[in-house]
Amino acid sequence: MIPLSQRRIALLMAAITWWWVSLTVRRTDRMAEKLETTPAEVRALGARDIVSALALTVMLRDPRPALAARAILDLHDTYRFGQGKSDLAAMTLGSAGIAVVGLLSRR
Repeated sequence: MIPLSQRRIALLMAAITWWWVSLTVRRTDRMAEKLETTPAEVRALGARDIVSALALTVMLRDPRPALAARAILDLHDTYRFGQGKSDLAAMTLGSAGIAVVGLLSRR
């Protein structure tokens, strides 16, 4: 059994997601360069992830839907942005992995 509860892992994922959102706001151009996309797409990712972070933060009674959504979003980001960028792929896969661990944790 995983020693952390789904709630704690959801809060950890929320913190990671808020960190990412802060990068999309404070360093939009740098993140666009890193992801090889436009600043507008980075801002859209930030808006999407604000919703995800809020869900992870407020759905503590049953965080499974928010954790599942976060895992899917991170897997999509790995596919969309991580090809040929091992550091970015490792970061997004690691985040998806944490969300999956949360799904497997005790309630």
